[in-house]
Amino acid sequence: MLRLLYVRIILIAALSLMSVPLAALLGDLIPPGLADRIGAAAVDPILATLATSMLAVTTFSLTVMTGAHRAAWAQWGPRTHVILKDDTATHSILAVFVGAYLFAMSGMVLRRTPIFGEQESVALFAMTLLVIALIVVSIIRWIAHLEDLGSFGETLVQVERRVAVSLRTLAKRPCYGANALIEEMDLPEGGQILRASQPGYVQQIFTGMLQELAQQAETQVYVAVSVGDYVQEGQDLARFDTSDLDEEVAKAALRAFAVEGARTFVQDPLFGLSVLGDMACRALSPGINDPSTAITVIDRLSSLLLLAGAEPEGDGSAYDRVWLRPLPPEALFAETFDRIARDGAGNIEVQLAVQRALAAIFTRGDGELAQAARRSAARSLARGIAGLSAAEDRERLERASRGS
Repeated sequence: MLRLLYVRIILIAALSLMSVPLAALLGDLIPPGLADRIGAAAVDPILATLATSMLAVTTFSLTVMTGAHRAAWAQWGPRTHVILKDDTATHSILAVFVGAYLFAMSGMVLRRTPIFGEQESVALFAMTLLVIALIVVSIIRWIAHLEDLGSFGETLVQVERRVAVSLRTLAKRPCYGANALIEEMDLPEGGQILRASQPGYVQQIFTGMLQELAQQAETQVYVAVSVGDYVQEGQDLARFDTSDLDEEVAKAALRAFAVEGARTFVQDPLFGLSVLGDMACRALSPGINDPSTAITVIDRLSSLLLLAGAEPEGDGSAYDRVWLRPLPPEALFAETFDRIARDGAGNIEVQLAVQRALAAIFTRGDGELAQAARRSAARSLARGIAGLSAAEDRERLERASRGS
């Protein structure tokens, strides 16, 4: 919720509206002599200036923000807009501007009422100085933030940071604390099916809530979907290993699946990886033709995918009554290196970077992740051999592949 723009604006706006009556309550703490020196009318022109300037600054800042979002959407891919919408620095700065405007407007209104006498107006003057100091700090932050807002480097860093968090979380707690539901398992027949109440993407699966409900019903829960899947209304979400599941438990279990119209980064590392893949593929498109940008993304991806091979924490599953499908390592490479190798099949520099990155994952990773990297390298090599027109480039790529 705190990553939504309007939430921060509402919180700061509420704080601003509360601060003006607070100044009236603090009026008794102001010495009468100080009120005579400053004068009650000193705050009026300041509030008027704040109200006028903050409205203009807020409008201008919103225009800049939307322009940066459109530029990133067109340059680096439509789904990069999702990460820019979650930019909490921009949200906080805009919230301060809106809050200062509301503070000035409410102060101007209440100054015309009997609530504010001489001493209360001095307290309002002191609080106005604090608001001005906050505005100055926010403007400095905004200027520094605008240097990178919507740029490739900043967008790449933001997406990489969110993907790293989701990959580390999943590596430390495979299946998000649930048991691994593998294809070779013989599932018990029967039971009660939990079906989706609306179409959309599975944003999150709250395994802790499913564990509590399974304990309450003394049963097991087998989840049929994965985070990031698109489900239709009435599609199977999970199956409880009991035929007499309480209706209230079934309704509560539906709330354990966050199904909405768009994917998010929280529990969906494949979404973030696909956004990075989009950025690299967009850079390789004929309209942009920027292989250096694609190589930068390839290098970052090699470090990110190694996070998926980290050792899990704990000895067993925290939620022993919940069964969830694990994320296959092949999916990590299908969303990233396979796509980039396909779109950059005719570029020798990109193909060499792909082989180098996959070799690093194979060398530093282990188990299924290393083998998935090896298979992806073989597929990429085949695409490169088929796409490169010069025999010298094909031989160069083969030598690099054998060396890796």
